[in-house]
Amino acid sequence: MHKKLIVLAAFFFSACATNTVLSPTYDFSGMKRIGVLAFSSPKGAVKGAENVFAKYFMQAGYTVVERAQLEKVLAEENISVSGYLSPETTKKIGEILGVDVLLTGQITSYSPSQTTVTSVTNRRMQTAPVYRTQTVANPDGSVTQSQVLAGVTTTNSADTVPVAVTIDAKVGVIAKLIDVQTAEVVWIGSDTGSSANSLDAVDSLAKGLVKNFVKQAQKQQKLNAKTPAAAR
Repeated sequence: MHKKLIVLAAFFFSACATNTVLSPTYDFSGMKRIGVLAFSSPKGAVKGAENVFAKYFMQAGYTVVERAQLEKVLAEENISVSGYLSPETTKKIGEILGVDVLLTGQITSYSPSQTTVTSVTNRRMQTAPVYRTQTVANPDGSVTQSQVLAGVTTTNSADTVPVAVTIDAKVGVIAKLIDVQTAEVVWIGSDTGSSANSLDAVDSLAKGLVKNFVKQAQKQQKLNAKTPAAAR
């Protein structure tokens, strides 16, 4: 029997529970424009996570100043955004680009998809009937022979085939929204998940985190509208 290579791949996405925290005192109703900064990531990890987040913030109705434009302006103004962002730096960025918040983040964990080969043994049992000859004497002295079932025989066989198992890429991400006036982190979201490839994993994570943010921000705006400012 010819051996065949069987490929088992998981083309679905799985993720842990989304974790998001909003500043309870921030007025998200004034958040209209978002400046997108490059996400940091381990060497060799997925690139462009910030662009995926930007896509979902745009779909949620926000105006997004994309990373390339932002970095061009920052370079022209000789503004560094690596590491700690001071209130002076964020305020200047806000004034130059007219953004209300900055989106920043990082890929916190990453393992690429990989394929391993193992073996699977297929066992089979086959049965076959066994016949015997039965002789019957007739009244006229003749005999009649016939084949009658006497039982069955059982044979066992097995063959081993190589199986390629694909392990999904796993990604962890954390994203932050920073108010440009105060450099306060007004929202932070984190999640981990896996998919057939790392970019698909990031896409699903970003979609879930932004959706969760929008839902929480709207809920907080309604709550703040009902609560006097002095009581917050």
